[in-house]
This record gives sequence, structure tokens and C-alpha cells, in this order.
Amino acid sequence: MATIGILADKETATYFRITGIRNSFTVNDRKEAEEKLTRLLQNQDVSLIFVTEEVNVWLEPVIKSLRKSREYPLIITILGKGGREPSLDQLAELVKKTVGIEIKIGKEAREF
Repeated sequence: MATIGILADKETATYFRITGIRNSFTVNDRKEAEEKLTRLLQNQDVSLIFVTEEVNVWLEPVIKSLRKSREYPLIITILGKGGREPSLDQLAELVKKTVGIEIKIGKEAREF
């Protein structure tokens, strides 16, 4: 059975835990984020991992490597407490990789 994992600040992780996502972990620094990510990657049932922007910054090199070397789990960045403007670049890259359609965002025309 496919499950979801969360690596986030305390408030965001608690929110997801309350909604029923058991693999929702609070991480406070890079080391803790790496440990929890390793734990999630060892669980074959986890097919999707959400990380907050702050966690993504800590794990960016690891996440880039994982995206090149394996299809699953998908790792998606979400806004956390005090998050910045949402970025669609990662989503556009994921869509292009999985279905071969390039989405250009902003002033550029969208290609479908």
C-alpha cells in the first residue's frame, strides 16, 4: 500500500499527522532531516515525500541525486510555516520528466 511521508517544521508536521499521515516527521536541522529521509527511503511503501522549503534547502543535493537515480518516492517541496512564494519550477520539471510536456511559467508562453 502506497503511503506519504512528510519532513517539516513542527507545526506543518503536526498538521499532517493530525490529518492521518503517520510518517510525518518534525526536523530541526540538516542532520535530523537526513536521518528521517533515510528512514523514509528504507520504507518500500512510501511513494511520495513532501518536504518544506527549509528542509529542501538542507537536503537539496541529496534530493537532486535521488531524482536522477530512482523514480520513487517522488519528493515534492511545499510551503511550511513562514514559507516564501510558491515555485512551480520543480513541478514543471517533474511534469516534463514524467510525461514529456514542457510547461513554461511567467511571461513565456505555455507549451502543451
